[in-house]
Amino acid sequence: MAIHIDDQALKNAAQDMFELRRRNQRLKEKLEKMFQDLTDALDTPAGHAVQWTGKDVLIQPIDDMGKVIEHMSSTLNIIIGQGSEARGTYYDKLFDEYDELDRILKNKSTH
Repeated sequence: MAIHIDDQALKNAAQDMFELRRRNQRLKEKLEKMFQDLTDALDTPAGHAVQWTGKDVLIQPIDDMGKVIEHMSSTLNIIIGQGSEARGTYYDKLFDEYDELDRILKNKSTH
């Protein structure tokens, strides 16, 4: 039984995830600036309340999403063997172990 991994699809996904991380960060920065500008314009207790509400309601979830995207991106980089975790592809070790198990099972069945 052969297992095929589409390396190019994994590389494309890693690149797309990298770009998504950048876009998410830019969105967060724009929203932080927008809320800062709003609170500067409303230099009152109400304006400061808007700033805190904005951080809790909109910016914090985007920050949390960034952490999820970063984790997914790191995982993809490990799988394709890029970045600080690069030691060959993740699947190389799995395939080597699979091949070894397959060889052992075939030897047992012929003896």
